[in-house]
Amino acid sequence: MDRRKFLKWGSFLTVSAATAGLAGCNGSNDDDDANGGDDGGNEGGGGAPARYQYPQGVASGDPRSDSIILWTRVVGDDGAAVPVRVQLARDESFAQLLVDASITAEPDWDHTVRHKVTGLDPASNYYYRFVAGSSTSPIGRTRTAPAENASVSQLKFAFISCQDWSVNHWAAFDDLAAQDLDFVVHLGDYIYETVKAGFQTGNVESAHAPLSLPDGTARADGAVYATTLADYRSLYRSYRSDPRLQALHARFPVIAIWDDHEFSDDCWQDHQTYGVADDEAPLTSRRRGASQAWFEFMPADVSLDLANPSFQNIQIYRSFRFGNLATLLMTDERLYRADHVIPEQQVGSEIGSRYFVPKRLLSQVENTKMTNAGGQLTPVSILGDTQRDWWKAQLGASTTSWNLWGNEVSLLRMQFNGTLAVAGLLAQGLATAQSALAPLVAYMADAVAQDLTGADHSSGKPVTAYPALSALLDAQAGIPPAAFAAQIKPLLDAQLPPSLLLDDYLLNADQWDGYNAERKNLMAFVRDTGVRNLVALTGDIHAFFAGPVMDDYDAVTPKPVMVDLVTAGISSNSFFSYFKNVVDTDSSFAAAKPLIYGEAAGKIQNAFNKTLMQFNGDWMRHIDTDAQGFAVVTLTETELRCVFNKLKPLDGTQAPAAPVVGSQTVLTVAAGTADVVVGT
Repeated sequence: MDRRKFLKWGSFLTVSAATAGLAGCNGSNDDDDANGGDDGGNEGGGGAPARYQYPQGVASGDPRSDSIILWTRVVGDDGAAVPVRVQLARDESFAQLLVDASITAEPDWDHTVRHKVTGLDPASNYYYRFVAGSSTSPIGRTRTAPAENASVSQLKFAFISCQDWSVNHWAAFDDLAAQDLDFVVHLGDYIYETVKAGFQTGNVESAHAPLSLPDGTARADGAVYATTLADYRSLYRSYRSDPRLQALHARFPVIAIWDDHEFSDDCWQDHQTYGVADDEAPLTSRRRGASQAWFEFMPADVSLDLANPSFQNIQIYRSFRFGNLATLLMTDERLYRADHVIPEQQVGSEIGSRYFVPKRLLSQVENTKMTNAGGQLTPVSILGDTQRDWWKAQLGASTTSWNLWGNEVSLLRMQFNGTLAVAGLLAQGLATAQSALAPLVAYMADAVAQDLTGADHSSGKPVTAYPALSALLDAQAGIPPAAFAAQIKPLLDAQLPPSLLLDDYLLNADQWDGYNAERKNLMAFVRDTGVRNLVALTGDIHAFFAGPVMDDYDAVTPKPVMVDLVTAGISSNSFFSYFKNVVDTDSSFAAAKPLIYGEAAGKIQNAFNKTLMQFNGDWMRHIDTDAQGFAVVTLTETELRCVFNKLKPLDGTQAPAAPVVGSQTVLTVAAGTADVVVGT
């Protein structure tokens, strides 16, 4: 290979240019440091074990019209650096090599290899492999993006997230690897930084043995979380050892971004949030170790500067273009984000800070922080100032038919009005107890809501004589006030929750609901500059959601300006299961149990979907809070068609037999609209 076509970049990314006419797999190589004649049999063959192994398989990523990133991890028996050749060809037999480059898998980078090949043809399939001595890696297939201005009739890709090794199963990867896709978008939570956490001690397939960490830090609840570079590397090695995930990587290029669990649950910058006071102190070394491990194991076209002592020594937000059809922006929503608007220490818990947050209080605190910052978004931002400007510049300059946003956390408002919810439950309870009142349910709910709003809450529990409801039942059901006070009021009083629950809540302030001012700023930009056909591809929340994103959810007449499609996690515990646990274990919210679930014939009945739709129905088009799965998109000039694939559950300790998808929901976004049509 011509040395002028082979360069070594900083932060361990090597690069070579594809060249026609190189010798085949057994041909010569004109690099004098090429590795040729090492002993050890071919991996997977008979005889003695191979000297070099590829325990995490191969991968490719970040497809552009003329380049691709190739990845592997190759280890020997002595831990030393491993000379390795990277080969790329148009055909699976490697009869005509386009690349045959000699590089080294260094122990300083955990023997991982990241190699960028340039000079490729657009919209083309290629095959690649790595050779160390006589040990050859599995063969990977990859594909470049279309030329920048090419007319592209269709793209097909999947977007996925949240693949906890320790929960449920990974059969989704078998299904995905069998599909015909151009690429896969991974929206983060590729690993989970904890082992033995409470949410990781339930059912899991037997193919996934319990994990441990070489160092780790134990929490009081028994969980152990990754703390060092060695810990994070160990997690990536384990996760990538699964043959189904390896097959997915070997089949398609992956465009990946991180979310929180690649570092720490619900993190911001270099701060963790496990305990009430955790985020007071930065954990720069831990954050840098997490970032380095992600960088080592992801085939991403990004750079890492170890000489920079900051935790922001890596930039992973970036953009992609697929002909004239689509622009894809991948944003980083953890490394630059401000602390949660209401810190945990202020309220003494994650409840009230990140979850079940009073909407009015959050707005007040957000406004105060912005006022103190001279009106700037900096202290209430997810993206940070620089990335926000980049996001706007990219969309403002886009000329493609569609704009896609790889967005980790949901943009959809998820709110809950405790007063209306409790009033509805009490009204329904009265109708169940006295069937003659059934026609009055809606009127009774309105009356009870009025009574709860006007109640005395000084004791921490609402105190009311229910004047509105009493008057309604006197007029419409012939129940005089004395009978109401003696017979109905005691029944209602016994079911009243603490006043704490009778508020307007945002369910999850770790997502965009908790950073509303910046969301409004971004949506105003989209609205006012006429950005076309913007669709967010979202993960994180372990549920399926779909709907339009409003320019201002609190406006009298909010306007839809884009669409958010949210996929459930590949395997992680569901959004429903988190809120079920809250109402089961937190006495303050026990009265909300009927809004989350019920029980019939010994089976759990999900009421959470209906509750969310009740208070968010103006923009929610689809909700499934108790699901694992993935999304597949087919994109054309005229429409975006997305299929939510809901997986079958575990079969005992085994992944379900094929077909592993139990149900599908088809969603369509027509070009020129900011709405979602749900089909079957």
